[in-house]
Amino acid sequence: MSYSKSSKELLYIFYIINVFYFIPNLLPFRFITHRTYCKIENIGLFVFNCLALALNLIDTCYYPFSMRRMTGDIFHFIHETNNFGTLIPVFLKDYFYMIFILAVLIFLLILLIFITEKSDSRNFIQKGKQLWLQIGVRLILLFLMMTGMRGGWQYRPLNVAAAANVAGIENAALVLNTPFSLLTTLNQKGVERKHYFSDETSRLYFSTTKNDFDTDEYTFPKTKNVVLIILEGISSEYSDFLADEPKKMAGFTPFLDSLAKKSLVFKGYANGQQSIEALSSILGGIPSLMETPFSQSQYAANRIDYALPKLKQRGMHTLFFHGGKNGTMGFDRYCQLAGIDDYYGLNEYTGPESDFDGTWGISDIPYLQYFAESLNHETRPFFATVFTLSSHHPFVVPKEVDAELPTGSIPMQHTVAYTDLALRKFFSKVSQSEWYDETLFVITADHTNFKDAKGIDYPKHRYAVPIIFFHPRCTTPCQSETVMQQADIMPSIFAFCGWKDSFQSFGNNVFSEAQPHFALNYLSGMYQLYTDHYLIEFDGNTIRYIWDLHQKGKRQPLPAKETARFRETEKLLKSVIQQFNNGLLDNQL
Repeated sequence: MSYSKSSKELLYIFYIINVFYFIPNLLPFRFITHRTYCKIENIGLFVFNCLALALNLIDTCYYPFSMRRMTGDIFHFIHETNNFGTLIPVFLKDYFYMIFILAVLIFLLILLIFITEKSDSRNFIQKGKQLWLQIGVRLILLFLMMTGMRGGWQYRPLNVAAAANVAGIENAALVLNTPFSLLTTLNQKGVERKHYFSDETSRLYFSTTKNDFDTDEYTFPKTKNVVLIILEGISSEYSDFLADEPKKMAGFTPFLDSLAKKSLVFKGYANGQQSIEALSSILGGIPSLMETPFSQSQYAANRIDYALPKLKQRGMHTLFFHGGKNGTMGFDRYCQLAGIDDYYGLNEYTGPESDFDGTWGISDIPYLQYFAESLNHETRPFFATVFTLSSHHPFVVPKEVDAELPTGSIPMQHTVAYTDLALRKFFSKVSQSEWYDETLFVITADHTNFKDAKGIDYPKHRYAVPIIFFHPRCTTPCQSETVMQQADIMPSIFAFCGWKDSFQSFGNNVFSEAQPHFALNYLSGMYQLYTDHYLIEFDGNTIRYIWDLHQKGKRQPLPAKETARFRETEKLLKSVIQQFNNGLLDNQL
């Protein structure tokens, strides 16, 4: 595998960060050798490079949670996270050793500046007596600088997709560096218009209009209410029932497993790797197929024919509960855009202050009890969503239940066990309610979290989340190998409940064999499509790799002669991308 573009990216970012240091030194003026000017320039060199080093070290800590390099949307995240200030001390405590690493790197930078100052390079450039030598040296240096700042002489300057092109998604973050990733996405203008097919042909391969709610061989009981539970960071790999062999991380969700055995279970995939991407995918059927999460993009306020307002027309009450601070990650604003009637955050919580976990919000056990009690006071059919938060760094478990829960090999497993206990207590409470027997419970997760985990098959499990349909009166449980993504949840709920309303979504009805079943996400400029047991990596123009996820040992992409059978899948993928990009640009979703 070639990493030539990695060195190009390093050269690119090196010149971009230090452009104000290098360019003046090419000017034929004596002032660049003046002592005061040299000091000012060295201070600039020191500050900008210290910032670049610090960003890379911060990303070393951030990557295990986001599974990607930091991009320009981090500033939106900071703005939308109301408790960001309280998180800084937590991260400094857990990653204090990074301060010492930064100190060593700063010392080396100072040493480099000192050595450079002792050299006579400035005088060589400025005091050369021969005109041709002066011009020649400047032209060579200018050529090298332009090449470095552009990232090479390819048709377009380098972007984050270049890393995935040469190293694949699995190694893209290794090839990238944080300043490069930030600067190339900071002022991103949005999606590009696509013309793979005519609009009519594109809709033949895929349609965002959802009006096919057939359930084929499935028969479902009468459903009056829906409860959608989104678990923070809990991958299928933590479940003994859902995990793939050899189940290295499993065994921490005994209650979820017992529920899954009585449910309709699908091979679930998240559409993103951040909580902020999950809501638009799950509730809106709009995955974030771009660098910026959809809910924070310039297209978030587009006119979209969402599914949730259709429920309001049916006389249903739509609610969203999250124990975090109001405004966190813009959840409240997106809920309003998607058609949720009422949002309940930390401000609305009526329990004791001791239920606050000290970092994110209300711990899962008291919050799910509060959620259950709130539903018991509902007087009309409802569609209620709750988003848990305890299974997240800094992995805090309340003292009163800490000793009774298994710890595991990583802290995440301990908090997964806590959230599972919270689910057990929640179902124990609501099972006594009058509305319980006429309610569909859908359980999924926002994304995966494998912080400090070892031996995880990332291409296979990076997006693996539970998707469970449980109804107390459903007597035909099934564990299906059908691929299902988060965006499929709303169309599938409509099919389960027998609702025939039409709306727009990039998801499909999982209960219909007539519709394509796949999972799509976007990372480092590369589209990833999961179908059956294959992973297809598409760079926006061509398929780069096709991986057989059933292959054991060191995984290799399929030989070119075996990829011809995926041409129809490529057309489907192009159609989805074209309708996503053009639909957002034209405000026609």
